[in-house]
Amino acid sequence: MQKIPLSYAKPAMVLAKPVTRNDGTVLIGQDTELSNSIINRLERMDINEIVVQGEPVELDNDSAGGSFGKRLQRIDHLFRKHGSDEWMQQLKQFLTEYFKSRTL
Repeated sequence: MQKIPLSYAKPAMVLAKPVTRNDGTVLIGQDTELSNSIINRLERMDINEIVVQGEPVELDNDSAGGSFGKRLQRIDHLFRKHGSDEWMQQLKQFLTEYFKSRTL
């Protein structure tokens, strides 16, 4: 499962979660296969992100995507000013272990 910007969506991708409005109204259901017309409709509705099955897209510049090494670099960057804060270091360690476990 991967959250991607709508601009990365391609026909034949399958939604892992339904696309909803802010009020919770379902616009397009889970397990729907995307087509050009559905993607265009979502663009017109100002939907910015969708969740698709698998990890079909490498998101090079997105902090949510990429390899474990990229995620680890991002975590290091985000926690760079909290070296003396024990709680923040525990959180950093938790996040590091979480992303490490997802790559195995």
